[in-house]
Amino acid sequence: MRYDIRVRGRLDRALVTALGHITITAAGRDTILHCRVPDVAALVGILHALTAQGLTVREVRTADAEPT
Repeated sequence: MRYDIRVRGRLDRALVTALGHITITAAGRDTILHCRVPDVAALVGILHALTAQGLTVREVRTADAEPT
């Protein structure tokens, strides 16, 4: 599944690299991470890494297209 994760602030380049295949977009004072994860455990791992760095997770949203 694909997710968009919005966090308050900016991410350290080393953290982005450590998280793997994630792209980021600046949005005002927030950063949006665009990622694809194989399962919920991987998503939880990303969220844990972000909060361990003192970042506030403001939103987690699925980015997969709605089925037609």
